[in-house]
Amino acid sequence: MELNEMEKRLLFQVEGDYQSKVLNELYMTARYTKNPEQRKAAESLMAKLRGLTDAECMDIVRDIQKNYHLPYPARTIGEKIAEARQQSGAEKLKGHDIMALERFDPEVRHMIVFDVLSGDSPVGDKGDKMRLFLTDAGYQKLLDSQERGEVKLKNHAKVSGGHLHYDRRGRAL
Repeated sequence: MELNEMEKRLLFQVEGDYQSKVLNELYMTARYTKNPEQRKAAESLMAKLRGLTDAECMDIVRDIQKNYHLPYPARTIGEKIAEARQQSGAEKLKGHDIMALERFDPEVRHMIVFDVLSGDSPVGDKGDKMRLFLTDAGYQKLLDSQERGEVKLKNHAKVSGGHLHYDRRGRAL
């Protein structure tokens, strides 16, 4: 698929881990940007991606996020975050983004990173590495799921007012 420079920049900084999330983010960009060039690129990119399967779409997004280099220093927050993620080589997690709105819900008490080990898992697909922000009840369900061998908890942080307090700092994400 042929992408112009602006379309590559948009995919470079997109945060979605499924086609529908990517398309939604592009829709919001097209709707709210004041830059006509960016609006046109977002609309064009949405048209190109709608005809693909979820897997094909995400292959293109992952390729851009891994191999694309901005032709100039990063200017926007999205570009800076995408560039830092690319340079660190950090794996992009499925589930909630690190700054997801769920993080700031007063009922949320836990942030977890886990591997999905089984197709029977209530969230994710086998082989996924995920991040979720959970209430106490949701966290208990995850622990039950871990006891059944469906998931493996990799990291946990207590959430208080949107702040994360990790149980173990040195644990790999």
